[in-house]
Amino acid sequence: MVSVAAVVKRPTVVVLVGTYLPGYKAGGPIRSIENLVTLLGGDLHFRIVTSDRDLGERSPYAGVTTDRWIGVGKADMMYLRPGLRGLQSLWILLRSVDQETVVYLNSFFARRFSMLAVFMRWLKLCRPRCLVLAPRGEFSLGALRFKRLRKLLYIRASRWLGLYQDILWHASSHFEAEDIRRQFPLATTIGVAGVIATSELGRLRRESLVVTASDIGGRAPVDAYERTVKRPGQLRAVFVSRCSRIKNLSGALRLLPGLSGDVFFDIYGPAEDAEYWDECQELIARMPGNIHVRYGGEIEHDKVTRVFAEHHLFLFPTFGENYGHVICEALASGCPVLISDQTPWRNLEAQGVGWDIPLGEDNRFRAVLQHCVNGDDEWFAAMSKRAKAYAEKQVCDPTIIEANRRLFQCAFAWAAPLERHREGC
Repeated sequence: MVSVAAVVKRPTVVVLVGTYLPGYKAGGPIRSIENLVTLLGGDLHFRIVTSDRDLGERSPYAGVTTDRWIGVGKADMMYLRPGLRGLQSLWILLRSVDQETVVYLNSFFARRFSMLAVFMRWLKLCRPRCLVLAPRGEFSLGALRFKRLRKLLYIRASRWLGLYQDILWHASSHFEAEDIRRQFPLATTIGVAGVIATSELGRLRRESLVVTASDIGGRAPVDAYERTVKRPGQLRAVFVSRCSRIKNLSGALRLLPGLSGDVFFDIYGPAEDAEYWDECQELIARMPGNIHVRYGGEIEHDKVTRVFAEHHLFLFPTFGENYGHVICEALASGCPVLISDQTPWRNLEAQGVGWDIPLGEDNRFRAVLQHCVNGDDEWFAAMSKRAKAYAEKQVCDPTIIEANRRLFQCAFAWAAPLERHREGC
């Protein structure tokens, strides 16, 4: 049993995230924070502040207490209701943050769960030891395609005002670190092991620091489901994600016509954008007779492993993922993947577990799809086995866990040298 004193002594990290457990519709960020708490909750005192309802839902979670701290596993949690009451609770919380606390944001563009803290810090109404911001792929070229003008105007205004000066950026890959530097050129990029000591931080003379630490993937499923037999001339492909423009479901659908053989394509995930979902339904209605598309609706996270085990391929030509937990889950379930090159999951064909192809190279996508249609069970069984082993190696990588631990070590060593820098030392 952990004593109260032991809990108090742990460094405190206040995590602001728009949607968290028991929600599941927001996908990756939920998994990122959950895995972080599971593996580092013994070293750090996580206090998670989130919404009282799932993404896009009008009703709150059943039985959840709002606007007060409750203990959940290795973290304390506060669920906020929408509207002024929840905003007031968040304001009071941020005003109480002191120099012994790190604030960890999980979006750049979220107004309530990111921008508010940034503006309060800028106005000196919130004084954390360090502000850590994980953009979660929001700066990728694919993500910036949508609502582009609004996003770029805010980025430019924030640079001019210095809103993000002296913060610690959390990049999940070197690709995301490059995306951050593209928008904030004065930020210094380092490897997570490169700058930990206070003396090292004191030598930096930049507006902010970009630290690369891969997200912690979920463990491979313990209770594996029996895989689906693969017959030549038949393919069961699946799309598991939010049905939104950035996930590029319409791009996946456009790849299917022209394939020979019987192709069954199942779609799982919330149709959050009604206009976009109508576009996808129009594409589905025009499919040839050998392409069978079915929408399975929203799916709870604990059922994802079974869904992947029932399919031969995860088709996911996304416009951008900072990590891609769903890709890891597919591989861990023994389901090979065909994805875009806009994720950190690269060189998959060389590993024999899937393919990562540049967006726009539709002929290559279709060639791979036809290759998968033609494959037999022996081919698929070998690939499925390699996928499981590859995922297990990734999620059990101790260097990733250590990198995330050092990210927060860096955050807690961050304040002192900055104060000296402001004084002209």
